[in-house]
Amino acid sequence: MQQEIWFQKYKILGLLGRGGTAKVYLAEHIILNSYRAIKYIPKNHPSYELQRNEAFVLKNLKHSGIPIIYDIEENEEGSYIVEQYLEGETLKEYVASRGSLREGILLGFGIQLCDLIHYLHSLEPPILYVDLKPDNIILSDMTLKLVDFGSAIPRDTAGNHPGYYATVGYAAPELYSKMKVDERCDVFGIGMLLYYMATGCYIRSDSPSIPNIDLVAGCSVQLKHIINRCLKSNPAGRYASVDKLAVQLSALRKKGQFEQESCRTVKIAVAGTQPRIGVTHLSLRLCNYYIGKNVSILYQEMNQSGCVIALKNRYGKVAVESGIRIINKIPMYAYRKEALTELPHYPVIVQDFGSLTKENLEEYLSADQKLLILGTKDWELDHSENVLKLVTEYKEIFYLFNFTDGKQFRQVMKSMDCKDSYRIPYEPDSFAPVKAEQELELFREILPEVRRLPWYTRIYNLIKRGWR
Repeated sequence: MQQEIWFQKYKILGLLGRGGTAKVYLAEHIILNSYRAIKYIPKNHPSYELQRNEAFVLKNLKHSGIPIIYDIEENEEGSYIVEQYLEGETLKEYVASRGSLREGILLGFGIQLCDLIHYLHSLEPPILYVDLKPDNIILSDMTLKLVDFGSAIPRDTAGNHPGYYATVGYAAPELYSKMKVDERCDVFGIGMLLYYMATGCYIRSDSPSIPNIDLVAGCSVQLKHIINRCLKSNPAGRYASVDKLAVQLSALRKKGQFEQESCRTVKIAVAGTQPRIGVTHLSLRLCNYYIGKNVSILYQEMNQSGCVIALKNRYGKVAVESGIRIINKIPMYAYRKEALTELPHYPVIVQDFGSLTKENLEEYLSADQKLLILGTKDWELDHSENVLKLVTEYKEIFYLFNFTDGKQFRQVMKSMDCKDSYRIPYEPDSFAPVKAEQELELFREILPEVRRLPWYTRIYNLIKRGWR
């Protein structure tokens, strides 16, 4: 098809991709001036009906992680599915360019996958996706989008299919046997995606074997157990539903029960909905929490407030090396535009972003753990509502409320739509040791557990800092 304008309204800008059954074009809607992806399926292709099935599956789905079907056109040559254009890269491309993912990021992606598949399974009738693989996941601003529904089927008709169009290596074994097919085939698919993210090993149909997950380094025992259970050849041995799997992944992420290697750094991003909401105070409290657990930390100033320099001036002469100042036992790095270089290793970096804005949102979202402080006073609500609009589609954020009593907090919770929300206990001294039970309980809940560095690494870091 060489025509420039299709169906009198879509200007064709170029070919986005070509698969075994269809071509996907980037188009611009002439009247709306917005991009669309158009999938062209020729009528003479053996999988024509299967690919058309994708459109009829998608047209009734309403989920932020699933592309919207805007239109379906047909002519004598084939069908044209006009859908939402998703910018980003596939999970396959993302992992290929980075290698195996850090466990915190992996768990976040795993939970998003469970949410997407749970939505499909909760429809009436439930829909089985069947063909989960890295090529069918698009990452857009660290949010997963599920594409290519050509293999999806209603669960109630699963037993009537003579065969399934699923990818060998990622598809559940029962899809190639006479066993019953149900929601647990997608649990297997999520398990394979978790395996891929943990190992960086892309499986091909001709792959003779794949590494045993139990032998893979840099992957926690708990995560290996979850992956192994997802990949049981007998569906009865897997999690009964994606909900059960999501509970396990969430527990592992929230409690931070993944093993930290000495070469790993966990970044904890703290931001607020407006200035003077308590971001720096909380960041320093987090630093003191880890210091109390004998874990080396670094406070990194990610905003231009100048607090580190103000503290340096307040406390007088402070030794500096590689830009790091030790103030009240906390190593601090003042705001700079250039990146950190040649620093001693810190298992934890607490990043103080100040106010969250469109400009610093992407870097904030790249952290392993994200905390957002909101205000509840009448004059603070506009700021809170505006920032919540920025992050509404991101699930991996803990929402914290400062200067709020129990009654106010309970009232606020009614409008938080089941988000992970907590009240910050009152502690006036930013540098005081963390001893109050309420504060300890909060930090245990929202912060990852991090192993202490080996003794030889701690001594090396002390030498690098001149034993300060």
